[in-house]
This record gives sequence, C-alpha cells and structure tokens, in this order.
Amino acid sequence: MFSIPELNDIVYGLLSRQDLVQCARVNKKWHTVVIPYLWKDLSCLNASSSAQRQAFASLLLEDYLQEQRKAELQKDETGSEQPVQAPLPSSSALAKYGCWIQILPDSKELVQLSDDSIQLAQALTGQDSQSTEQELLLRFFKIRQEAQLPHFTLEYDSLESSNLKETIAQLVLPRVRHLTIEASYHGKRGELWKLKRLLSRCSTALEKLTLEITYKYDDELNVYVGYDPDFQAEEEKPDTTSPTEWSSLKELILRPCGCVGTLQPATFWSWFYKRCGQVGRIEVSNFRRGADVGIAENMLEHMPHLNEITIGDGKYGCSTIKADRVASLLSGSRNGWKVIRLKKPASLSSYSMDDIRKHFPTLEAFYMDRSCTFRSNGLVEILSSSPNLHTLCGTHFDRQDPKVFIGQNPKTRALNAWPCEASLKVLKLVVGGIPRPGSGGDQSAMEEYPGQRREIQGLVYDRLARLDNLEILSLGDTPEEDAFALLRGGETQENCLEMSLESGLHKLSELRKLKELNVLGMKTKIGIKEIQWMTEHWPRLRVLRGLDESDESGKQVVQWIQEHHPEIDLMKAHNRRIEFEDWCETLRKFHE
Repeated sequence: MFSIPELNDIVYGLLSRQDLVQCARVNKKWHTVVIPYLWKDLSCLNASSSAQRQAFASLLLEDYLQEQRKAELQKDETGSEQPVQAPLPSSSALAKYGCWIQILPDSKELVQLSDDSIQLAQALTGQDSQSTEQELLLRFFKIRQEAQLPHFTLEYDSLESSNLKETIAQLVLPRVRHLTIEASYHGKRGELWKLKRLLSRCSTALEKLTLEITYKYDDELNVYVGYDPDFQAEEEKPDTTSPTEWSSLKELILRPCGCVGTLQPATFWSWFYKRCGQVGRIEVSNFRRGADVGIAENMLEHMPHLNEITIGDGKYGCSTIKADRVASLLSGSRNGWKVIRLKKPASLSSYSMDDIRKHFPTLEAFYMDRSCTFRSNGLVEILSSSPNLHTLCGTHFDRQDPKVFIGQNPKTRALNAWPCEASLKVLKLVVGGIPRPGSGGDQSAMEEYPGQRREIQGLVYDRLARLDNLEILSLGDTPEEDAFALLRGGETQENCLEMSLESGLHKLSELRKLKELNVLGMKTKIGIKEIQWMTEHWPRLRVLRGLDESDESGKQVVQWIQEHHPEIDLMKAHNRRIEFEDWCETLRKFHE
C-alpha cells in the first residue's frame, strides 16, 4: 500500500482478480484499500463460471429483498408510504460495495439465479422468475446509474413493452456502448416504431449495434403475418426523436431472420440508416428474397465510411445466402472493401470472383470459411493481385494441383511476383495434392516421375520464402475449424508438405518474423533437428500447433521443446479424447 493514491491505481490496477482477493484477505487495512479495485470492473462475469454468476445473482436477490423489507417498514398503519429523511442501514454486500462499481457485465450474465434462489424469490415476491429477474436488473441499474455498460442485451417479444422494460430501457440505453436488441416482428401496426422509440434513447456515444429481428412470414400466402400495407399513420409522423446521427457508431450487425423482399416498413429503415453515417464495419446474415438490394442501396447512400463487411454469422441451421445476394452486398461500398469475411451460410459461385476482384486495389484482409469454396485458383488470384493484402485466411487446396499455388511463368519457369509479398503477415490455407508415394491418400497425387515430390515441395517452399514479413503461417486446419477435424475422426492430410529439412524447409530461413506455425492435421516429418532449426532461424516463434505425439519420436520432440524452449506454446490437438459431454456440446453448437 502507498500513501500516494496514484501509485495504488498503478499497482492494484495491474493485479489479477485472484491476486486482489488474496490482498484483501491480509488484514482490515489491506481490505479497505483493495476492495474498490476488486469491485471496479464486473465485466469479468462475462467469462466466469455459472456458479460464480449465480453467486453474484444471489447478492442481487439479497439486496432486492432487503429493499423490499425497508419499503414495508416505511409504511404507516394505514398502508401509505412515508418519505424517508435518510437512507436506512443495509447489510447487503451490494449496498456496501456497489458504489465502487464502474464497469457492468452484460445483462445476460448478470442475473442467473439457481433453482433454489428462483423458488425463494417467487415465494417472497409473489412473482414469476422472469419478472423477478427484471426487477433485479432494475434495482441494480438504479444503484449504479453512473457505471459504464459495455454491452447490454434487450429482448423484446414482438416488441411488446411493459412499464418495467421501459424503465430499464430509460436507465440503460443512454449509457450503453454495445447494444443488442432481439425482437420478433409480425408486421402488425406500429411494431417497428416501438423499436424506433427504443433506438431514439441511445446516446450518440453508441459504438456497436446488433439487431436480431425475426420476421414472421407465411410462405404459402406470400405475405407477412398480420401486415397491413395501408397503415401509414405512424410512418407519417415527423421525426423529432433523436440527434441526426450516432456519431460514434462504428459497427453494425444486422440479422433480420426470415426477411423477405425489402425491409418493411421502408420509412423506418430510412430513419434508421440516416443515423449510421459513421459505420465502418457491417455484418449481415439471416435474410432472404431480395433484402440484400435494399441493404446495399442504403449502405451506398448513408454509409460512406464502410470498409469492412462480414456476410454470414458462421451458424448452422440458417437459410443459405445465395451467391447473387452475396454479390449484391459486396456492391455496397463506395470506396472498396478493406476487409471481407465470408462465413456460413454465405454461398459462392464460379462468378463470385468477379465481384471480389473489384476490391483488389483496396483489399487488406480476406477471410473465408471452408464451407465457402470457389474455383481453385481464387485465393491465389487474391494473393497475386492485391497490393495491400496483409491477411488471407482461406479454404484448402486438397486434391488440387499445387502448381496453382506455386504460380510459375510457363516460359521462364520463374515464380510470378505477388504484389503483397512485402505486406503479407498472416497466411492460412492448406496446400494439398503434393505427391507422397507410399503414404496412401489421393491416387492422383502420386509421383509421375522419380523426384517429382521433392521438386514440387521445393517450389512451394520457394513461394513461401518470398513472404519474408510473414508472422503467422497455417498450412493445416485452422484453429477455428478444429471442431471439423474432430468430427472427421482425426483425418490427416497425406499429400502435403513434409516440413522436413530434406524436403526443403531450410529455404524458409529468412522468415525471421514468424511467430506462429500451424501444421494441425498434416502428415509431417518434423523431428528434433527440424525443431532445432526452427528455433534457431525463427527467433520469434511462440506458438506451434499440431505436433503429432502418437509415436516415440513425436514425444521426444515435444519433450525437447519443453526443456529447451518453454516459451513456445504447444497447442496440441492430435490424439485428444473427447468426452461424451464435449461431443454433445460440439453437436449442439453445430445445430444452433
């Protein structure tokens, strides 16, 4: 502890929560100094265990019930409330320490009562569990009206409001930085205008907005359920609700599930998009039947700073975003995209490269799920035509001619130059189809003549060697797709780079900035001499993923790294036993 408060801020601000807890247990003096730092940031609950969140919810319940008892004591014999001249003493931990809270957790992580607590709350309050949770939220937000709220999720079923929800919205929306609204829209009168009133309360300091609106649609009747096209009273009201623009809004996520045609009513979306003039990043998913046209038009008209787009959200079970709709969305940038992310359920066709090609001059990063495949030379064309590219995370080249990746001039046999060779820092793709005689796998990848295997591998290494500013090289399954490798039953790439010195690994000696290497799922020949070479020539190497420990040689490699270079993180993936619960959880996520 220090006599100068600023030194306390510096020291205690760097300690973990576990260390702060230990400091608070030393004695009363330490406890008094440390406790404000322990309560300052509650956003840690977002990543905490269910038991920890339930424990905090119990504190909320205790404080709420304490306030209920106080209110009862303040009533006179006739039952009318009397004004309170001074706050009554309280023994709840939240009442004692809540004044130190500066950063709140997400609302979904705030109230997670256990079954026993729910039963207790229902017995004492006479309300159902949902009403009790909303009351707890309201009580908490009233306690800390000055605290920052990084993220808040507001759930509205059909946008049906209640006084309680309205009060919570009034307390929360003016100070939230990332707002998520989940609502169902049945096309009934004025429903989206309730959403407008909510959004009107948001501060100009709003930084990120997620709208997950479920549109109820009758495919057989080809109409919105309950939609009244003649109702315009709400639409014609003058716009006097909020400032012209959310000046700090940089990221917009639109998930209008089931949306058909243009987003109705059009005047609401016109009001909405006019406030998104500073948006630079947009994510669009879960729509269908032409809504992309209206979204793209509004992007062009109202969002001049857009430079990053994500199409799809990576979830399963949603309607496919067809290739023509992907192309339509890609046309929504005035100045060209810097970052393009394509996720499931986005779909590409052989013509999709024509739409992506328009953005080569500005493209800096390109990400694509393995489910979004297009013609075999598509990724190489991005690499060979984008002068500002620093990141490419693409699908695999299994069973494809590796000559596509090598890119030789047919006359001179020299490698074609890539304009991004100096700027590329992250490369994640799988180069397959390399002859590996006797290894099994694809018969088309067998040697046509003796020495072809080493020749092709040498050329692949030559291509990689030109990327001398590379920091992350992933030639195996990418970490975010590790679940796919598990579902495939540990399938390995047979016809890939051996990653041995004899095969040409030594040609990569100039990749001295390399920090991470991923060979997950590859049938490599990495031994101790290869690891020694890597640590000598790649001094910044800190992550090595995918070493095979299935034999004695692999175990020796791992042991040598742990003894001589413990700073290297071995992200192991092979031969992992998946427990039944983990397996079920994986399947559940795939079907969400």
